[in-house]
Amino acid sequence: MAFHFPLETVLQYWASVEHQQELRLRAANQQVAGTRRLIERVEAALTASHHDGLERLTHGTTAAEMQFGCLGQAALLEQRRALFREVSRLEQLREQQQKIFHRIRRQRETFESLRDHQRNEYEIQSRRRDQRQLDHLWLLRQAYLRRG
Repeated sequence: MAFHFPLETVLQYWASVEHQQELRLRAANQQVAGTRRLIERVEAALTASHHDGLERLTHGTTAAEMQFGCLGQAALLEQRRALFREVSRLEQLREQQQKIFHRIRRQRETFESLRDHQRNEYEIQSRRRDQRQLDHLWLLRQAYLRRG
């Protein structure tokens, strides 16, 4: 008789839920990374805008061009602030998702541990049964040899 874990369906359920939560955690990580990349792009645009403004000042520029450049930089700064707020919010969501994932992983590991323990007990009992059968056969053979 093969080993049968009565809670295998529950274990499979938790493994499935864990997989779903892992996918959600990966998505959260990707969102944070994507937002950080956007911040890097905005900062690069700010640096380029700053250098462009200095270049225009060196070569002469109109007040309208300077005002336009300042408005562009102000918009980039506001976008950067908004992205920092967004990355902060996404990091909080990621942390929550990570906690959920770890809680569910522990749940699955608990059922796996229970299954492993029951399998070990089954194997020990199976080896004992096999040994009893071998002992019984040996005793039967000894009794047969004594008669014969």
